Amino acid sequence: MAHRPSGITANGRMKQMSSLQDATTSFYEALNLVLKGDAEPMLNLWSQAADVTYMSPLGELLIGWAPIEASWRDQAANLRGGPIIPEAVHVIEASEMGIVANFERGSVVINAESVPVDIRATSVYRREGNRWLMVGHHTDRL
Repeated sequence: MAHRPSGITANGRMKQMSSLQDATTSFYEALNLVLKGDAEPMLNLWSQAADVTYMSPLGELLIGWAPIEASWRDQAANLRGGPIIPEAVHVIEASEMGIVANFERGSVVINAESVPVDIRATSVYRREGNRWLMVGHHTDRL
């Protein structure tokens, strides 16, 4: 049986997240599944609204659901490695929006070479219905 993030149900849908910390835990579990070739749990953690943004470690700025979905699918197809571990996590949670700032550390395999991951990350979540969904993820290599 394949591992799925604790915030993901058996049918790949996001459970109701009681806190932003729960959503953050699910994000990093899903990120590590991307590095095993499975993008679906990650895709289910994102809002599909037109205003979502992703600034990847490659320096690109993606706006809107379609390019973000394509990026995560591409990463699942081409990257391996992990685990990526969040460190020094700081959560700011309000009723409808939340921000998480932290470091991401670990390694990925690119072109058969292990590459260290040392990233500063900021994630923005929005409550949509009774779920916390990612609406922005900004990463910078350190």
